[in-house]
Amino acid sequence: MQEGLTNTEFRVLLEMLAQLVESKATTIQEAAALIRQFKPE
Repeated sequence: MQEGLTNTEFRVLLEMLAQLVESKATTIQEAAALIRQFKPE
């Protein structure tokens, strides 16, 4: 069983995150907060 993401899956995830940041964040701090929401605990 493979663990982790393939390169394609990782690129798709990054693109989705970029689109989220572009559509929601108006400051650098907001962008950082959006990205940190995806950080595993």
